[in-house]
Amino acid sequence: MTTSEKVWTVTKMFFARLRFVAIFIVAALLVGYWDNIKAHVDKWTRPPSAYAAADAHDEWYCPMHPQVVRSQPGQCPICSMDLKKRDPKEKGAAITDRIQLSPYRLALANIGTTAVAYKPLVREVRALGVLDYDETRLANISARVAGRADELFLTYTGQSVKAGDPVYSLYSPEVFTAQREYLQARKRVNDLPKDAGAETRADASAVYNASMQKLVLWGISREQLDKLDQEFDASGKIPTHFTVTSPITGTVVRKEINPGQYLQVGQTAYAVADLSSLWLKAKLYEADIPLVRIGQKVSVQVESLPNETIQATVTYLAFALDPQTRTLDARIEVPNKDLRLRPGMFATALIKAPAVPTTGPSTVPATMQATSTMSAEAERARVFQRALKPYLQSADLLAHDKIDDVPALLAQTVAMLESPGADAKLKDAYARLTAAVKETAGENIEALRETFKKVSLALIDIAKVTGQPIDAPAVQIYLCPMKDKPYWLQVTGPTANPYMGLRMFDCGGPVEPLPKSAPMPSHDAGTDGAAAYVLAVPRSAVIDTGTRKIVFVQSAPGVFDLREVMLGSLAAEDLYPVLGGLKEGDQVVTTGAFLLDSENRLNPPAH
Repeated sequence: MTTSEKVWTVTKMFFARLRFVAIFIVAALLVGYWDNIKAHVDKWTRPPSAYAAADAHDEWYCPMHPQVVRSQPGQCPICSMDLKKRDPKEKGAAITDRIQLSPYRLALANIGTTAVAYKPLVREVRALGVLDYDETRLANISARVAGRADELFLTYTGQSVKAGDPVYSLYSPEVFTAQREYLQARKRVNDLPKDAGAETRADASAVYNASMQKLVLWGISREQLDKLDQEFDASGKIPTHFTVTSPITGTVVRKEINPGQYLQVGQTAYAVADLSSLWLKAKLYEADIPLVRIGQKVSVQVESLPNETIQATVTYLAFALDPQTRTLDARIEVPNKDLRLRPGMFATALIKAPAVPTTGPSTVPATMQATSTMSAEAERARVFQRALKPYLQSADLLAHDKIDDVPALLAQTVAMLESPGADAKLKDAYARLTAAVKETAGENIEALRETFKKVSLALIDIAKVTGQPIDAPAVQIYLCPMKDKPYWLQVTGPTANPYMGLRMFDCGGPVEPLPKSAPMPSHDAGTDGAAAYVLAVPRSAVIDTGTRKIVFVQSAPGVFDLREVMLGSLAAEDLYPVLGGLKEGDQVVTTGAFLLDSENRLNPPAH
């Protein structure tokens, strides 16, 4: 074998062995990265959904069943309605994505929904602060005239004193001279002859008034002047000491004088405070400022009284923020009749305010903001809501192809509406309702459904006048596209068609909600923190991305729309007030929302 033949043989053996090494490496890589490779292959080969395919051009959808979307015109496979054409870009700016799950995956994900409804919401604002003296009930007893305090009637700090009680006795040559001038001027006025001239009388009166005014400005009271006059008239002597009295009732909180001490003008001798009311000087965070108003009721708690809550009132809000802490100073007046609270104690103020400030945006309809007290309209709405209950029960029976008890239930509705039916605005509709119910006796289910249609139309007309109570479950007007397109009333939720029954149980859908009436009685939310009715969504339904808040709204069984919403601050009831993006009756996902969000991120629709 020649040398070249040997080299060729060695080369072939080397490449033959190299192939085995390469095959081993490829096999190892396939085993190690199999999951990633499979995920990419699935993504590249997954067929687009009907919804995604329709995004590229015009699409056709069913108004009654929005989950039915086709790329070509045709009929709805559920209700046989003609599909309507729309531009995919016009599906609604609020809906950013749509997810459709099969019944199996829906059950596996344990998706739960809740209807968006009006709720009485409050926000709780907690403010920390320190109790201090009420400045309007704090008196500094200072010397108005120089002199020597020879006798002290208040001898220690903490001593109680009443308004008008003596505080200390002051000897002052100025006071003695002023008292003598006053008594002499008084005697001169009293001794004027009856025939004295007008000028003489005026001069005497002027001197008397000036001398008396000097004593009044030094703090002498009317009672002290009377006593001074009586002693002078009885003995002819002028007192050498002037007694200073307390201007308020309270407790001595500071004593700065000793017996025999000489006081200069303006020098403080005592500080007396009325502790029956204290000030809580609290600080509010910037975000909580719009929720607090002067006159608002506050619940105050202190550490020394852990099981007690004291009702107080906001009396002052500062005009500017503290630049260091970015907080606003608030003053809360706290009653302290039993004197158990002490200045310097730490306290927490719990302020309850409407979840949406009254000066800001509100999702409450104008008809609900008109009054906050019980009215005839609100009571009429309550009566209608009670009368609606047997009607809804009869609708459910018809939807399940049952007629037992339907006539009796409709008769209950008529009986309950007898009182509001006398109203001139409701008289015609109530007459049609009564006439329709009288036709229900002894009829088959088809005839009963015809009568139910007349009853529904009459109730709809009544409902548009009475409205629903603000806190009642949302009821909507549903439309059946079959036959002559009859209407009926139903609580917001999956369709239960009373006209088609089990043949087409979910045929049709909501077209219009019933209006809401004025709320039930409540106090002024601005002063006592009463809840205000606002559209609310549970916290568990909201996904906060940091830059926006989104929820998943069930538009049809198994179909969920991702919708961006505007929400207020979280309320104490663990609910968000809705400022935009949702309406009453929308079914939002409260259980499994994060699973839907994960599904949307992993398998986004083609756009």
